[in-house]
Amino acid sequence: MKQMPIAPFDLPEAQPFLLEGSDTGFLFFHGFTSTPQSVSNVAQHVHRISGATVYCPLLDGHGEAPTALAKTGQADWVASAETALETLSSRCARVIVGGLSLGATLSLNLAARMPDKIQGVISINGSTGLYRPEVVAPLYETGGAAFIEGIGSDIAEPGMTEICYDRIPRETLKERFLLTNATGALLPLIRQPILILQSRRDNVVDPKNAPRIATSVGSSEIHLCWLERSYHVATLDYDRSLIAQRIAGFLGQVAS
Repeated sequence: MKQMPIAPFDLPEAQPFLLEGSDTGFLFFHGFTSTPQSVSNVAQHVHRISGATVYCPLLDGHGEAPTALAKTGQADWVASAETALETLSSRCARVIVGGLSLGATLSLNLAARMPDKIQGVISINGSTGLYRPEVVAPLYETGGAAFIEGIGSDIAEPGMTEICYDRIPRETLKERFLLTNATGALLPLIRQPILILQSRRDNVVDPKNAPRIATSVGSSEIHLCWLERSYHVATLDYDRSLIAQRIAGFLGQVAS
């Protein structure tokens, strides 16, 4: 009998995973329309270097089909993140949260609202509500297409591909817009040590988000690192080893 090919979202690397380690936990979120595959390489490298427990969950509405994403919104993604935080907090004495793109936004959001549960935060090309008018205006036009072209695989290195949706529900983009803007307003509440990693050339998120985060948070320990060779999905790009090393070093500083 001829075997059916495995769909991308059924691949093992696209599934949520937990790497058991020390009592320092690193909660690592993927980005909008993506899966844990986009951060798995960095996650495994961080685990090898630091020995930390690393958990990469799958956000609600992701890893299925664009129609599944259309049934979710910001409250669902935040709930997914909070559930993942509870899971890792039950196993680890301290937790550092981080993520790519929307995953970074969720990390900042949790750190601002739950400071007693989070000891450090990492943002990789995170969005905090800086959008060009021509990007926002179409979201509120009546009679527009239900789905728009996807934004995945913004990667400089040839041959690297992100497992993500090839189209996005337009209404869902409004939810993303609301979450990123709300999180931007919450930044002054963040007091934990923070590591900000930002690509100089990011074709999805405005790089100005990085200095905005650095100047808006209330943290006394702020590390900003510019990624010179990668585009938006930096965790699958040329700088992925550098990102892993920076994260591992940050986890060690927070743990000590």
